[in-house]
Amino acid sequence: MAPIVLDALSLNRRGGRPALRDVSLSIADGTITALAGPTGAGKTALLRLIASREAPSSGTVEVGDAVSQSWRLGRPEVCEFADREALSGARNVYDTMAAGLRDRGLGKAEVEARTLKAADALGLGALMARRVDEVSTGERTRAVFGRALAHTPRAILLDEPFAGLDASRRIALRRELRRLNREGATIVFATHDWTDALALADQLIVLDEGRLVACGPAQALYDRPPTADAARLIGDPPMNVLPVRANQTGLSLEDGTHFGATSVMTTATYGLLGVRPENLFVVTEGPAGEGAQPAAAVFPVRVEEIERAGHESLVHGFVGPHAFVGRVAGPVEAPSSGPLRLGARRESLVMFDARTGALA
Repeated sequence: MAPIVLDALSLNRRGGRPALRDVSLSIADGTITALAGPTGAGKTALLRLIASREAPSSGTVEVGDAVSQSWRLGRPEVCEFADREALSGARNVYDTMAAGLRDRGLGKAEVEARTLKAADALGLGALMARRVDEVSTGERTRAVFGRALAHTPRAILLDEPFAGLDASRRIALRRELRRLNREGATIVFATHDWTDALALADQLIVLDEGRLVACGPAQALYDRPPTADAARLIGDPPMNVLPVRANQTGLSLEDGTHFGATSVMTTATYGLLGVRPENLFVVTEGPAGEGAQPAAAVFPVRVEEIERAGHESLVHGFVGPHAFVGRVAGPVEAPSSGPLRLGARRESLVMFDARTGALA
C-alpha cells in the first residue's frame, strides 16, 4: 500500500503563472480518491507531481516512504501515471501495454502474463494486434488504463479515465478499480464527471485555480459542503447558493423576494442559503409552504428553459437576479401566469456565513 502526503505543494508555469498554490493534504493508503474541479483547476498538474513527471516549484510529495525529490523519473513499481502521452500510434496495443514492463527488465513470460491479464480485465483481447491509431477513443482510454494495470504499482494515478467510454464500459471500469482497491492499491483519479467521482471515491479533493477548496469523504462533502465556494463547484449542476436576509417572517433576497424558511436561520441577519437542484420539487397548490410535499422554503423561479431528461426535468431560470437550477421529477411546464414555485424541505437547506462563506 502507498499513502500519499503532499506538503505545501506549489507549481508555477512559465511566466510565473501558478498551476498549484500551496496544496497540503494526505491520501490514506488503500483508498480511492477523486480530484475534481473545472478546467484549469490543477488536477492534471497534481497527478503529474505525485507521479514525479515534473518537479514542484516548492513543497514535497511522498508516496509510501519515497520522497519525490529522490525518485528517478518513472518509478512504476511505486506509482504509475496513466495518461494518453504514453500511447504511440505506431505501436500496437499489446506493445503499448507491455513496453513499460520490458523497461523494468521483466522476463518475456511475466511481461506476457501481466499484459494479457490486464487486457482480459478490460475487454481488450481482440484489439492487441491493432495499432493504437486504429482504435477508438474509448479503446485508447482502456489501453492507457491497461498499461497502468499491468504494472501492478502501489499507487495508480488516472487522468480522466472515463473519457470516451460508453455507460457499460464506465461501469466495468469502476468495478475493476474497486477490485484493484480491494487488493490494496491506492487509486487517485481526475475527472470532470461528478457521477463517476461520487460513485467511486472514498475521498473527494476539490480544486479551483490551483487552490485546494475542499477535501474529505465524498458523500459528506456533497451533502454538506464546508464552504459556499465548495458548494458552487460540487455536483452537476452544483448547489444553488443565494444571498439572503433573515427577519421574523423568514428569508428573503435584498429585492424582497421571499422564501419562508423561518426556522433555517435565526441568529444572523445575513447569510448564504444553499439548496441542491435535485432536492427541489414543484409546489402546485396553496400558499407558500403548502402543496403536495411540505416545503420549508419556496423559490419563485422565473423560467428561462426547461430540459426534459428521461424521468426528470432540468429547470433553468432566475430567482430574483440570481441564476437558479432545479432537477425535478417528471415533466414540468412553466405557468403562463407567473413564476414556477419550487419548494425544498428543511433538511435539504444549508446555510453559510455571509462574511466567511463557511458552513453555518
